[in-house]
Amino acid sequence: MVAAGLLFLSVLPLALGRPSSQSSPLVTRASAKAVPEGFSHSNTLPPSMFKFVLGLKSDSTALVNSLLDVSDPSSSKYGQHLSKDEVDALTAPAAEAVQTVTNWLTKNNITASTYSSSGDLLAIQIPPAQANALFNANFTSYVHDQSNTTMVRTMAYSLPADVSEHVTFVYPTTQFIPPPTRAPAVRVVNRIPKSTKRTTSKRAAVDAQCATTISPACLIELYNIPTTPASAAGNSLGVSAFDNEVANKDDLADFLKQARPDITNGTFAVQSVDGGSDSGEGTTEASLDIQYTVGLANNVPTTFVTVGPKTQDGALEGFLDIITTLTNQANPPLVLTTSFGFDETSFSEQAPELAETLCNAYAKLGARGTSVLFASGDGGVSGAQADDSCDGAAFIPTFPATCPFITAVGSTQGISPETAADFSAGGFSNIFARPDYQTDAVDGYLKTLGNTNAGLFNTTGRGYPDVSTQGVQFVIEAAGQLQGVDGTSASSPTFASVVALLNDQLLNAGQSPLGFLNPFLYSKGVAALNDITSGSNPGCGTQGFPAAAGWDAVTGLGTPDFTKLSGVVSGGAAATGSDNSTDTGVATGSDNSTDTGAAAGANSTDATGTAAATGTAAATGKKGKGKGRKAKVAAEKSKRLW
Repeated sequence: MVAAGLLFLSVLPLALGRPSSQSSPLVTRASAKAVPEGFSHSNTLPPSMFKFVLGLKSDSTALVNSLLDVSDPSSSKYGQHLSKDEVDALTAPAAEAVQTVTNWLTKNNITASTYSSSGDLLAIQIPPAQANALFNANFTSYVHDQSNTTMVRTMAYSLPADVSEHVTFVYPTTQFIPPPTRAPAVRVVNRIPKSTKRTTSKRAAVDAQCATTISPACLIELYNIPTTPASAAGNSLGVSAFDNEVANKDDLADFLKQARPDITNGTFAVQSVDGGSDSGEGTTEASLDIQYTVGLANNVPTTFVTVGPKTQDGALEGFLDIITTLTNQANPPLVLTTSFGFDETSFSEQAPELAETLCNAYAKLGARGTSVLFASGDGGVSGAQADDSCDGAAFIPTFPATCPFITAVGSTQGISPETAADFSAGGFSNIFARPDYQTDAVDGYLKTLGNTNAGLFNTTGRGYPDVSTQGVQFVIEAAGQLQGVDGTSASSPTFASVVALLNDQLLNAGQSPLGFLNPFLYSKGVAALNDITSGSNPGCGTQGFPAAAGWDAVTGLGTPDFTKLSGVVSGGAAATGSDNSTDTGVATGSDNSTDTGAAAGANSTDATGTAAATGTAAATGKKGKGKGRKAKVAAEKSKRLW
């Protein structure tokens, strides 16, 4: 898959067969004894040309240290985000690595393109026969039976020894990463809940109908979200989309007319990656994501980033392409929300280096000031979607939610009290070690947990989710029909909207955007969150993890209170001021706001899991140790729709 306008690869004529030049003996990089369960051979012909991504070894320590420095409120560098050039310099591979790999390719008449702006990823495009010769492989078509997704893979591949020492992975080769397949829970609803004119911001005043059906008005009341239009120059919010999801502007206009009549010109820009399109009838996920970003983050320029079908592998490669596209941009969105993901198990068993590469790409965005949020998944402790195949076995984490450089968002439901939604995915990574910023919070939870679920999860892994919001019975309009939708895919855009509005406040005050959120959330921010202490996330034949006081592995640190968060991010000034979330007609039909339509100008452009102790330098900032960077101030202590 090639990001639109990003890669222009050239391949010179050559004779097919064994590579014309090997600078050293071949070494096997990966091999599988059998086709993985759930996959079978396919008679589908492979494409006439393959695109391969080659990861070059580079040290992520400097990137991680810089990310944490600019994201930790106790650091003197807090908020001093890096430029694109600075991030590229920190993540560039050694000159020897680039030279060795490009020389090998050149001797085989192949021209590589720089895929990432820092040069740690290269791309080549070659015919199947040449790929077999180059990698000493046998590329064949396979189908993932459950989703009917065809992939071209090989059971083994090799590289010259001198090349191999500089390459972290070649993709796609032996990585059989299955996409999740379940569709979201959708119900027909008859109306959008509306609120009377608000005179208070207290959660006790939330309309009773919000206990069963959620609209923007409910979230505004529940989380004290301001309704006045955002006004800061340079603010932006991005929504990722895959699988031909469509966000229809007519659906959005009709939804806003009913749910946010004060927003008179709500819209969004579209950015295409891999030939992504946003034409046709609105679909569920895209409608949800756009209607609850545009409909909550009033007047924040919003871009729908749609990843299209021009790829050999619509699951993982789309993730590589979109994040590479965004990191290559001069001005990526300041907030990015994504409601798609994978079970982590296939990565931890087959390709942890791919997960680490993606995770480091999110770190690149974070270092530049982007808050990256992902839905945690909808299978409780059984993964991205409910799955009873793990009954009696270890819990299944989700990815990218387990990446320590993103903010994973779980789900709650109800208003009195607000409780954990039983589908809210949460747990602990088998790839990434626990980052220092959450050590105290997670250690406290593990003590509370005691022997519950002992042996079913990795006690040293990165814990997720980080935060949560409502995620049950969100009313949307898709293809002209009102629907009620459940899932953490509703929660991530909701929290992203809160962050975008906090950024508006900061930018208007001449300050930096929040960027990577977690060090802030686990220190200063936790006091401005609503702790959720009831409910659990069942799965794998267990009751899963229980919600508890403080951080827990189903709702994270809790749900947002904008008024309190506003006070924290501004140093306390806003906390004593007037309630800026007072509704002057959000759902009554009175329009007393002025929308400038700024969105139209958005940039369109095993069970115990010892694996987490290895290959996790990115998560800890200390190469290969799994111990992590010491906290500076101890006192502040599919890919499918989820």
